[in-house]
Amino acid sequence: MPQKPFRWEPWIISDMTTDAIVSKMMELVPTFDLSEFTEKTRQYLSAEDLSEGEYYPQATISDVDEDFVWMACEELWKRLVPSRLAVEHVARQFDDKLEEMVKAEEKSKWQRAVQTGREAFDIIHRYIIEEVSGSCQLRHKFYEKLLRSSLYDVDSFLDDFLTMLCDGKQYEEALKVASVLADAFDDGSFLSYKSECLFALGRKDEGEQCCQSWIERDPTNVWPYIHAGDGFWWYREKDLAKAKGYYQKALDVARANAGTPDGKLDLDAVYQRLIDLSHDMGDHAEATRYQRQLDVLRSKAQKKVGRNDPCPCGSGKKYKKCCGRDVASEPVSLPFDRCLMERELLALKQTIEGKNFGSVEEMNKYIREVNQDGTLPQWVPKTPLEQAQSLIYEALETVGKRRLELAEQALKISSDCADAYVLLAEEKAKSAEEALSLYEAGVRAGERALGKKVFEEETGHFWGMVETRPYMRARAGLAQCLWALGRVEEAISHFHALIRLNPNDNQGIRYILAASLLEVGDIDGLHQLLDQYDEPTAEWLYTKALVAYARQGDGTESRKLLTDALNHNPHVVSYVLGERKLPKELPERVGFGDTSEAVTYAAEFGNGWHQTKGAVDWLALVTGRRRGTWQGREKTAGIPEVFLRAFESEDRKRRPKRQP
Repeated sequence: MPQKPFRWEPWIISDMTTDAIVSKMMELVPTFDLSEFTEKTRQYLSAEDLSEGEYYPQATISDVDEDFVWMACEELWKRLVPSRLAVEHVARQFDDKLEEMVKAEEKSKWQRAVQTGREAFDIIHRYIIEEVSGSCQLRHKFYEKLLRSSLYDVDSFLDDFLTMLCDGKQYEEALKVASVLADAFDDGSFLSYKSECLFALGRKDEGEQCCQSWIERDPTNVWPYIHAGDGFWWYREKDLAKAKGYYQKALDVARANAGTPDGKLDLDAVYQRLIDLSHDMGDHAEATRYQRQLDVLRSKAQKKVGRNDPCPCGSGKKYKKCCGRDVASEPVSLPFDRCLMERELLALKQTIEGKNFGSVEEMNKYIREVNQDGTLPQWVPKTPLEQAQSLIYEALETVGKRRLELAEQALKISSDCADAYVLLAEEKAKSAEEALSLYEAGVRAGERALGKKVFEEETGHFWGMVETRPYMRARAGLAQCLWALGRVEEAISHFHALIRLNPNDNQGIRYILAASLLEVGDIDGLHQLLDQYDEPTAEWLYTKALVAYARQGDGTESRKLLTDALNHNPHVVSYVLGERKLPKELPERVGFGDTSEAVTYAAEFGNGWHQTKGAVDWLALVTGRRRGTWQGREKTAGIPEVFLRAFESEDRKRRPKRQP
């Protein structure tokens, strides 16, 4: 068997002595001088730039030794100048910490994730930010090189890290980080975190001034007004009148920007806050008026209102003189389907297939080289199943009858294409029974495509393999149909199986299972599930309080857990008690601690609260609120889209991002 040709690898050079590295460098670059090398590092930010600027032009090298020069520069820099590392070293340390953070997030170990996030931030902080005359400045060149060198999105990390700190109510630390970043980046999104921390810490004057600074910088942006209103409404020593004033200013700005791409979403966010705040202030008539305007905004994409028609808000004016003057009409575009990201993962897998990489670093270097322009080579489907799956991806990018035609065409190419059955179940089935039949066929197709060996060897790691995802989607749909048809035990069995196959639960099955166990009264099973994951969401915090009450009654533990839940999201109570009606449709986005999360929780878990003896009366007693009329929500026939949007991630487990 022929020997593989020798290639230099970073690990080989790291095992060499400094003298051996210098000797080899002098062989390739006769002018190389170690003392000069140390001095030259001051002129460069990266070892790659140093090698290309100083040594490659003078080198006499063969193909075998070509990589040695830059690898040697990296290794020598790390050994000789450890107090001032090159970008590559900082990026590698940062990536290692981010990998730890991702794994902690996947296991829902939030405290460990936050601690690792701190360590990752500390690694890059001293290199990307410097203090000049008492203010923080961004080292732009280093930061830009770090963005290119790191395998992770550094911008997203900074946002995620601050989100984790705020969600964990670690406001003092979050304030320090946000203040530095806001100063260095001159970016309003970091000002939003800074203002939130100041309001949460009771420093409302400073929080308001922070928002005012943002407004002065960007007066046409609706979000500084919204954040100021949130600060006066959500945190201690509330000032509802001031909150309302800021929301009304936000409404003026949002109406003026209604024709922009994000204008309608901004306007929707402002209306929702004004509705809830009006209810809190006891002005239900005003809340109704804002609700009508919001209904008009949301309905315009579905129903065309003539300019001279009576305005649907009930004002008695013509539409063009009322809401039609404030809200711009926009064409409805096809939303991006997350499944399409799998095509990129398949392309990546195909690109590295057959390559004999000596290390993870070598593989990552190869991927960076292939992906220099930001795009991977196209995925080329080879087997009949891959060709069928490719048609499904095409279907997800089309609308109307063409989607169904492509799904049926995919099944003609391969009857093992589970996603084709899923698409037909979602868009062609006219009843739950018909959808059930299609999902069952999809599950069987997925089992045939994967084979017994995958189930034996990969249980616990499903979803990490792109090929398992169509099967997981089909089985999730099957479980929901069984639930909708009253076959409760079968449905719960499938939910448990999905979590056993993929404990990371990228599909958000744990939320559906938790709501299901609550509705059937399996409190012990629900308790075990809640202990399996640790997360600061309304779904977990309120349900933990309910389980404690169901098992032990009104006591210290149940009240403490309920207090934790109330601190996280006070809006849940009014919906569960029936003081406020649930909307006809669930929110498109789910946040943390806001109305969208409260509505979603009440819709999925409210029936369980009302079926647990004494639970709703206890909730009213502890919170000092009154019970309203509860209108239970019917069981859905599919996994709620809000959970998929908030918690599904193709490559990494991320918590949903808050609005800027």
